[in-house]
Amino acid sequence: MNRDGNAHNLQLVSSKGKAPTGQPEAPFDALEFVQSLAASLDLDTVLERLQEHLNAQIGLSGWLFTLQESDATWSGGKEDRHRIEYGMSFNGSPLGSLVLMRGRRFGDHEQQRIEALLGLAAPALANALRFRQLTDRLETDELTGLGNRRAFEKQGAQWLADSRRQNRPISVLAIDIDHFKRINDRYGHPVGDEFLRQVAHTLRTTTRESDLCIRMGGEEFLVLLPGADLTYAMDCAERIRLAIGALRIPATASGDSELESDGVARATASVGVAAIGPRSSLQAAYQVADEALYAAKQTGRNRVLAGNGCGDAA
Repeated sequence: MNRDGNAHNLQLVSSKGKAPTGQPEAPFDALEFVQSLAASLDLDTVLERLQEHLNAQIGLSGWLFTLQESDATWSGGKEDRHRIEYGMSFNGSPLGSLVLMRGRRFGDHEQQRIEALLGLAAPALANALRFRQLTDRLETDELTGLGNRRAFEKQGAQWLADSRRQNRPISVLAIDIDHFKRINDRYGHPVGDEFLRQVAHTLRTTTRESDLCIRMGGEEFLVLLPGADLTYAMDCAERIRLAIGALRIPATASGDSELESDGVARATASVGVAAIGPRSSLQAAYQVADEALYAAKQTGRNRVLAGNGCGDAA
């Protein structure tokens, strides 16, 4: 998934302490339950621990949690014939909805037990959601909504480790808008900002959901392509170059501009490409892509070039 992906799969964990139907309930320690959830601010961890306890007390086939604010979902196990849904909130603020599934009906006593558990879990879930929101803001470029340099370093390091473990390729694109200063000079910064937002939209629509799109600052962007070798990365870079070159933003020349204007803001893009080798660091690969971008600028702009030594950077 890319940084803005909205599906998360967590394993449904069976519990040896779950009581069979018709047998005494598994023992429950409310303090241990609250402490286990409150011990982490990671939303995945909190949800996984919650379903472990629910499974121990109730017995589940599967579950689905949908976040109120963004419709992002987390799930585990498998769907089953009987479903029960709870809208969760804390201090009057909605958190999301939780769907529990299994092969037999949920009895009244079981529903009361579920509601009691969810009431105890709500503070920990609210804290994890607030932490997630804070982290998202720290890793998001305010103008474009793309990830920022922090997101590149954090997510990129994780993806690079995953690629090495799975022996899968990964590539990076460095993208710069050619002569972007002319747009600001001719039409003003509001038009320049809108152009950058449209570039961000173009990156999202010309890449896969699993790719990470980043604004590094100014008019420079990065795209991290997990699972992509150099051939795929070059093709993707060319799609991006053509799409940015086709952008047309209606604009009126600012009053202090001495440059001619046809009422449309446009620009081209130069792209440098690097495939990250098994011994490469993220920063080394970025440097290779950035050097290729500089070479594309020096040789005429509006072109895609692969970096020398792609995949072999130390």
